[in-house]
Amino acid sequence: MKRFILIIMLLSATVASAVAQNPKREARRQAAEQKNLAKRLAEVQDSLSYVEAMNAIDSMDFVFEANMLVFKRGGTARVYSNLNFISVRGDKALVQVSPIVSGGGQNGVGGVTVDGRIINQERRVDKRGNTTFSINVMGRAISAVVTFTIPEGSNSASVRISPNLNSNTITLYGEILPREQSNIFKGITL
Repeated sequence: MKRFILIIMLLSATVASAVAQNPKREARRQAAEQKNLAKRLAEVQDSLSYVEAMNAIDSMDFVFEANMLVFKRGGTARVYSNLNFISVRGDKALVQVSPIVSGGGQNGVGGVTVDGRIINQERRVDKRGNTTFSINVMGRAISAVVTFTIPEGSNSASVRISPNLNSNTITLYGEILPREQSNIFKGITL
């Protein structure tokens, strides 16, 4: 009789532990499904942003909003994207770099704002699908090659501004947006 009671107690303990583990497994499974769903949703959003960015580049009506600057000697600065941007509309380009938040500078917002005409443009796609888009911008206060590098499937980009008259190259990191999605504040143009 003792043996029978012991067997029944062991069986009930086993069943109770199996029932207790089942909700934990279910919770882990649901968490994994939610993680996979969030990952797929992020991929779809990136893909949509990429298509919008490429369409904006094709129509030459876009804004690159930078959130980080890398200077010639490797120094970096986190910056506001509404004050640091490159705006392209048709054959005109506006470049504004404002690494200083104090509001001073030549443009009134802590940096420089220059505009010019796009003289030449070139677009290449490598075998991995990454896009390189270069424009030559010439104006009263600017003569530079601006090169956008956009990885496949994203609207994130790096932009290298290489002046033709000196070697003060600046690299910016940020996103390419259609003009209507952009929120920029233009300073005083040189």
